[in-house]
Amino acid sequence: MNLQLMFEIAKLALSIVDTHLEGTDQDLSVESRLLQIIRNGAQAYRQHTGGPLDPALIKAEEPL
Repeated sequence: MNLQLMFEIAKLALSIVDTHLEGTDQDLSVESRLLQIIRNGAQAYRQHTGGPLDPALIKAEEPL
């Protein structure tokens, strides 16, 4: 996932927490930020899918 996109998602999530802690929640504001988080997540998914698979990442599971 693009590092810049991850930071943008985290920044949006933290802004929601900040407005909640300040007691300035506005449903429309929170709703728009949550929608932006979802859009950014979908964008990251689209950017990542279809990429080549790295066989080095495939390993046997550890025994329990």
